[in-house]
Amino acid sequence: MRSSGCNLDFATLIFMKPLHIATLHGCSIVRWVGTEMALSEGIAEDGPVLWDHPSVPYLQLISIDVQLNDGAVYRLLSHDDDGTGCDGLYLLVRQAMDTPSCAESGSIFRTRELSELPIGAAIVSVTDMDGPHAVLRVDIVVGTHTVSCWAAEVYERDGGDFAIVDRDESILIQVDGIRPVHKFQLP
Repeated sequence: MRSSGCNLDFATLIFMKPLHIATLHGCSIVRWVGTEMALSEGIAEDGPVLWDHPSVPYLQLISIDVQLNDGAVYRLLSHDDDGTGCDGLYLLVRQAMDTPSCAESGSIFRTRELSELPIGAAIVSVTDMDGPHAVLRVDIVVGTHTVSCWAAEVYERDGGDFAIVDRDESILIQVDGIRPVHKFQLP
């Protein structure tokens, strides 16, 4: 197994060297687990949490664990420039995947299997950068499907509509240009 990392908190992150997203190029992905962030806490923070909306064509996550066929695990994160040297999308080595769990009542976070993302050999292509080290957008082609990742976040506006803000610490995902909704079975 290639991975030799540990569970990380923010203080540890400062001392870890992030890996470029291209580390996944040529690897075979066998599993995706992500921590999803809701689009809204609900009306006046006491309504039902809103996980998707027809006007938002993205799945919004704060982290994505990617397991490879050799057992290695990487965590995909996005980060604002705060002096740590971690800008945009990057990877960290992990010892294990996060465990899927139901969102607690009222929580805007849930960790779940991302079965709607395709598995198989990955071809990674950076599509937008900000300077030499900040990857803002990347496409990961798996079989005939393209997983697009964007360092951005969905902000709820007054009135119940939403705005996309790029260069943020969340990760917005699309598969083949739409919000992923189906489980992919590749030949």
